[in-house]
Amino acid sequence: MLQPSTARLLCLLAALLLAACAGSRAPLIVSDLDADRELALRVGQSIAITLPADHASGHGWQLAQRTLEALALDGEPTTMRESGNASGAPGSETWRFVAVRAGQDELRFEYRPADAETLRVVRYRITAH
Repeated sequence: MLQPSTARLLCLLAALLLAACAGSRAPLIVSDLDADRELALRVGQSIAITLPADHASGHGWQLAQRTLEALALDGEPTTMRESGNASGAPGSETWRFVAVRAGQDELRFEYRPADAETLRVVRYRITAH
């Protein structure tokens, strides 16, 4: 049987863990297959958008917006190649955002070479509440 002080300590730790978890929301993870959908986030929740990319060809995704109302870019986009790190292997870019205030944003990504016209456009309409 537990001592009363040990039982109280365990209850306190359990309450603290529950309180810490209650405010967090799992990140929303989407891909190009989710484009043109309306997505919802809670303020404080993050979204990770993974888009296919062939960096060996010199193509990459660019975010068309310079300012956002409800979202903030969370770091630089990360790149990953399929088939390990084989040179020339197709891969992906992952862009992360966090909802910083209530509102709406449309994220528009353009896939293109550095100095050429856009080859593909992907959009996401996101409401944060």
